[in-house]
Amino acid sequence: MGIEFRVRRRSLSRELFIVARLLVWLTIQLCVLNPAHAQYGFENWTVDNGLPENEIRGITQTPDGYLWIATLNGLVRFDGVHMTAFTRKTPGLSSNQFGTIVQGRGGDLWIDTVVAGLVRYHEGSFRAYGKQHGIPGDINGLTDDDSGNLWMLSAGRILRWDETSDRFLDIAPGSPNRLYRNFRWESRGFWTRDDNRLHCFIKGRFRDYTLPPTILKDEFWGAVLDPAGTIWIETVGGTRVSITPDNVSHMVKPGNTPDITFTTAHGDSWTIHVGPRFRRSVNFVSSNQAISIPFTNLYEDHQGNLWIGTIDHGLFRMQRQSIQTYTTEQGLVDRDTYAIYQDHAGAVWIGAWHSGISRFADGRFTNYTMADGLPNELVTALFEDKEGHFWVGTHGGLTVFDNGRFRPVANPAFVRDDVVQAITQDREGTLWFGTRDGLAQYRDGATKFFTRKDGLASDGVYVIITARNGDLWAGGNGGLTRIRNGQFTRWTEKDGLVSGNIWTIYEDKDGVLWIGTYDGGLERFANGKFTSYTVKEGLYDDSVFGILEDSYGYLWISSDHGIYQVSKADLNAFAAGNLKTITSIAYGKVDGMLTIQCKGGLWPSAAKTLDGKLWFPTLDGVAVIDPTTIAHNRVPPAVKIESAAIDNVPAQIDDGLRIPPDTADVEINYAALSFIHAAQIHYRYRLEGLDDDWVNAGTRRVAYYSHLPPGKYAFHVIAGNSDGVWNTEGRILNVIVLAPFYETWWFEMLMLLCIGALVAAAWRFRVAQLQQEQAAQQAFSRQLIASQEAERKRIAAEMHDSIGQSLVVIKNLALFLFRSKRDAATAETDSQTINEISDEASTAIEETRAISYNLRPFQLDRLGLTKAIEAMIRTTRTASGIHFTSDLDNIDDLFAEELRINFYRIVQESLGNIMKHSQATEVTIRLKRTPENVILTIEDNGRGFTLGERVSQSPNNGFGLTGMAERASLLGGEFKVRSAQSRGTTVTVEIPLKDGRSR
Repeated sequence: MGIEFRVRRRSLSRELFIVARLLVWLTIQLCVLNPAHAQYGFENWTVDNGLPENEIRGITQTPDGYLWIATLNGLVRFDGVHMTAFTRKTPGLSSNQFGTIVQGRGGDLWIDTVVAGLVRYHEGSFRAYGKQHGIPGDINGLTDDDSGNLWMLSAGRILRWDETSDRFLDIAPGSPNRLYRNFRWESRGFWTRDDNRLHCFIKGRFRDYTLPPTILKDEFWGAVLDPAGTIWIETVGGTRVSITPDNVSHMVKPGNTPDITFTTAHGDSWTIHVGPRFRRSVNFVSSNQAISIPFTNLYEDHQGNLWIGTIDHGLFRMQRQSIQTYTTEQGLVDRDTYAIYQDHAGAVWIGAWHSGISRFADGRFTNYTMADGLPNELVTALFEDKEGHFWVGTHGGLTVFDNGRFRPVANPAFVRDDVVQAITQDREGTLWFGTRDGLAQYRDGATKFFTRKDGLASDGVYVIITARNGDLWAGGNGGLTRIRNGQFTRWTEKDGLVSGNIWTIYEDKDGVLWIGTYDGGLERFANGKFTSYTVKEGLYDDSVFGILEDSYGYLWISSDHGIYQVSKADLNAFAAGNLKTITSIAYGKVDGMLTIQCKGGLWPSAAKTLDGKLWFPTLDGVAVIDPTTIAHNRVPPAVKIESAAIDNVPAQIDDGLRIPPDTADVEINYAALSFIHAAQIHYRYRLEGLDDDWVNAGTRRVAYYSHLPPGKYAFHVIAGNSDGVWNTEGRILNVIVLAPFYETWWFEMLMLLCIGALVAAAWRFRVAQLQQEQAAQQAFSRQLIASQEAERKRIAAEMHDSIGQSLVVIKNLALFLFRSKRDAATAETDSQTINEISDEASTAIEETRAISYNLRPFQLDRLGLTKAIEAMIRTTRTASGIHFTSDLDNIDDLFAEELRINFYRIVQESLGNIMKHSQATEVTIRLKRTPENVILTIEDNGRGFTLGERVSQSPNNGFGLTGMAERASLLGGEFKVRSAQSRGTTVTVEIPLKDGRSR
């Protein structure tokens, strides 16, 4: 049943669409004949380009700038380019079929659904409401007031939403017999009737109106409330009545329903035709065509755009057209146009490719063909000289317009089949003709030809102009040529031109040359320097067919893909290095062009008329722009960060974006909410903490990053509208890239602790190892020295007890023999021999004693360590003659028996060094004992030595300084030497004590 009703309704809407067009056709034609009448273009969205359903049930715009569209197959959020559909798959929604949409406080959306009751969109999520929230039955309508209060019509009752109780409350519980109905247009309120009055609820207030007597007995089919506040009532029989806001009723004659005028906040007036059963259609002129669109919803957004929702044709956005197009319907000789020129009288001449030439003057076209003297209908060049001769180049030769007809000229004479493509005149009056085969100079009846051999950059010349300083500039398929005082200078791609295929040249008032190419963009030439502008730098298109300048500092450029506008100040700033990109504003079909394909390559390729209008040839007529009527968007667009994905999986961004470890790809989607040339909004973004500079994204609405290193970032995006007005604040999304566990701070600290522990363990192990080695070495040294000393002791004892005793006996026997025979006659000789024996024995005894002393001093064992040192000092004093001063504490009990020799040897070595090397005269020896340590100090006033020099070791007794240090170490002490040249030497040995003994 519902399907049959819908098909029948759509079929009827198509019929109404045709009838409405017929009804307004005459009015439309009158508008077309008057170019000053506003025309409107439109963009249309259907299921073919983003809408989930062509039937629109409601339109509104939330404070954040999004447009919301309710359809019978989803709720749509629209940012001007991309549509996001919310369906029953969305959390909080249980139906795809939506009806009325009303905006409440704070931008909340209230939408009634066909089968699932009421839905609220609040802070990014949907919630359903039903009987538990005070809704008694089906929802018949929604409306609001100026304060943002929401009102509902359900089961004929009016209910108000109460946020505190989270319920809908009946505002008239005492009058249950009064059942209200919904106004049929755009949620404007509710109504009901009794015998002679109409009771209305509008904008949160009840109002009563008096019904005219003629309809009191009729059954009402429905009522509507128009934007002006007038109520329209239609009966079942088709009778209509209007009631004004001041309660004045008017009967409407059958078939004579007046059109409604709707005026937007920006002053655009729209004619709305109301048909039977309050079916509406909007009538307007677009690109000289009569348009009538039946609609169900009308909405004006914050920027003044008018949105129209229809039953069958989707969504429309309306805008005033800024381009007036003339084509064959307005009298042009042909649609395919090329050269355009305005003569001194103000008439505009338009050359067509196949049909001749048109002259536009006083609002009408006059056409000329071969019947009017044109040698060929393919017009290639237009020019009027200083004498008023109007020259026309064609494929059949050169001609001049004279007295309403064209006549061929004999001079200048060209090679047969040559075609004139550009004409100009220099300051001396010489005419110059650019042809396919070179440049012709015509002066005083003589013609002179120039080609590449004479200095031209190209034989084919498409454009030639006379500069303010008298120079001639010519361009063609090969480069740029300047002619100054008869001298040719040329520039090609080798000399800095991006493209040598030059189609247009324009010189501004500052003498700057602007050069348009077929495929290389725009060139600026000033002070001998070229600056190039292409799509990469922000130019809308790389084809530049015609260049004109308006009075507001903008260059207007025609191309293969429409007409675009760019600020000359921005172009100059870019050339000076003060801008990195430029902004272009493009115009196309929605702005009034019948085709976006413009024409060029013949001269002139565009014309600025005396009234400031800009004329451009296209494939379908001429496009005329009045710069004074161009509206500029000075409002920066609101920027939104809409969504993000991590490795192609949608991610939450409500509290920032958290990216897990080892993520490969991240994409962030953003948008700028402006519906004026939305597709031309430009973006820049950067990831603060990673990007050093802004990334120029152009019109791209997504940022891509791969393999982000761990850390905290801020994604910042800004946007500029089509007029180059930037929202520099933009939006920021905090981004955290989580590190894998092995890159986290705690893991790094743990690793540092582990490494530290390992190092400490290794160090302790190594120290213990070294200590063990040192202990082993010390034990070995101690054992070695002890063994040496024991061996010395043994040897000394044996020598003393055996050899020494034997030698004593020898000596005594020899003396005895000598005494007993000294009187005998035998021996003077024996006596001498015996004396020698005695002397040798005495020497042996002394040497044996000395060796025994050096091996093991007998005083050490007999007298103790302290007395042994005193004896050593006395012996050294006697042997050396040095004056000794000593102060010795008793240390006999400090050292173990096997260690005493080490201390003794230190003293012995020190005194030996003094005797042998120091040349000292005084020596002081101090041996002090405390409970903590014992300190030995031996100080002389000798010649000293430089520390580090090797002191020769005694050949007889010891290890020198090294041996002394080693013996001190075995005692657990520290050995120090302080000396300098001519300042004597001080030896200090400090040995710590434990419990009064050496450790």
